This record gives sequence, C-alpha cells and structure tokens, in this order.
Amino acid sequence: MKIIMTKLVEWLMGAVLVLGPWTAVVTSTVKNEFTDQYFIYILLLPLILVAMFGLVSVAIIAHRVYNFNDCNEAAEELTRQIKEAKEDLRKKGLKMD
Repeated sequence: MKIIMTKLVEWLMGAVLVLGPWTAVVTSTVKNEFTDQYFIYILLLPLILVAMFGLVSVAIIAHRVYNFNDCNEAAEELTRQIKEAKEDLRKKGLKMD
C-alpha cells in the first residue's frame, strides 16, 4: 500500500510539529530551566519563522526575475502575427488606429 502525502498534509504536519511544542511551552505545560531562560524567544518564534519565510520568498522571486530569459524569437513571431491579424481585419473591413 502506497501512501501519498499532498502538500497540504505536509504543511499541516510541519505546523503541528512546530506549533505543538511551542504551545506546550507557552502554556507552561513544559517547564524547565531552558524554557524559563529563553521564554521570550520561544514566544516570538512563530513571528520570526513567518518573517524568515517572507524574506526567503522575496529572495527567490528576486532571483528568478533577475534570471528571467528574454525570448526575442518569440517576440518577433508575436509581432509578425499581430501585423498579420491587423492586415486580415483591415481586409475584412475593420478600421483600426
């Protein structure tokens, strides 16, 4: 039997693995010297993770935009097809600017 995990299940599992222990620490279910010493950092951890996710997303988008390829052949072909379509429409009686 093959189990297929969708992206939704993967994200939910990751959220449970992060937010479960975080909730236990914030509600003082788990209490020890480490959690007492770093409580403020643990409390802010979800905000830090969301900010880091945003920064990485922006960096990935910027990198992909920077490396975007120009398709000169495709642009020339599209321009040619537009001219052909305009000529065809003029022959059929449509007036254009």
